[in-house]
Amino acid sequence: MIASMLLMALIYACGTGSAGGQEQQIENEMMAAHDRIMPKMGELNDLYKEMRQYLFLDTTMTMETRERLSMVTVNLKESEEEMMNWMNGISDLAQKKTTMKSEELIKYLTEQKNEINRIGDFTDKSITEAKTALAQRKK
Repeated sequence: MIASMLLMALIYACGTGSAGGQEQQIENEMMAAHDRIMPKMGELNDLYKEMRQYLFLDTTMTMETRERLSMVTVNLKESEEEMMNWMNGISDLAQKKTTMKSEELIKYLTEQKNEINRIGDFTDKSITEAKTALAQRKK
């Protein structure tokens, strides 16, 4: 009887640890994505300012070019706003860890990891587009 109870406790503990390990792994991946993107926010802001100045000062560009470059500028700003919104949304993670069931937490963390990866891709794309536009201007 005691051996049976010990075996059940061991099985339960392993199962719980596995879910906890999965939660931690997903959270680590999510935070690694955040940590990859966060240092780019300064560059993103600098590019945004430079693009705005370019749009304001260059009176010779065509309307089509102005619209395209305006969209690049908007994407830079949206990328920053999405990052800030994501960070504000994830700020209650410690509370969620104590109130959510393991399956719910895994689902939540996976969704947040996917979202921060999407934001990272959007940030990279926005930076590349702005750099390309500014490099063409200087030619």
